[in-house]
Amino acid sequence: MMKKGCLTLLVCAVILSIGCTKKEKVTYQGKPLSEWMKMLKDDDLIKKYSAVNAVGKIGPEAREAIPLLVETIRQTRNHDKRLLLACNYALLAMGKEIVPGMISLLKDDDWEMRRGAAWILGKVGPEAKDAVPALTEALHDSNPEVRTRAAEALKKVKGGNAESVNTNSGESASKP
Repeated sequence: MMKKGCLTLLVCAVILSIGCTKKEKVTYQGKPLSEWMKMLKDDDLIKKYSAVNAVGKIGPEAREAIPLLVETIRQTRNHDKRLLLACNYALLAMGKEIVPGMISLLKDDDWEMRRGAAWILGKVGPEAKDAVPALTEALHDSNPEVRTRAAEALKKVKGGNAESVNTNSGESASKP
């Protein structure tokens, strides 16, 4: 009798553990994340815009879409400001997971991409601490707007211990 009870208990434990590890599909408006990600690659701007908004609404659970959002930003550049803004806010919904993608954008040839990446990192705040070296490097960018955004981002990322930054020269000095 005891063996049967132990066996039953073991079977229940295995069934429960299988049920707990089963990954639920992330959906938004009845569509799985994978479908929204396919739409991010679509040439149709309406589909792409809808997908960006959906991924942003899903939030951190859509972290696997981050590379596609970064690629959408790169491809769109400044041809569609609304799509770029939607991408920015979708990325912000992901939290610190976006930091590596933003670091790569800080190295883009287009100064507006670099400025946008610095802005986003500032919005992420202290959770973007891994971006401090790249933001510090951006203080020496050839574009003054990039330097300004990098300085602002560093202040937000470092919080109260931030350095005071001279964005005209890109050099930093300790706070008095």
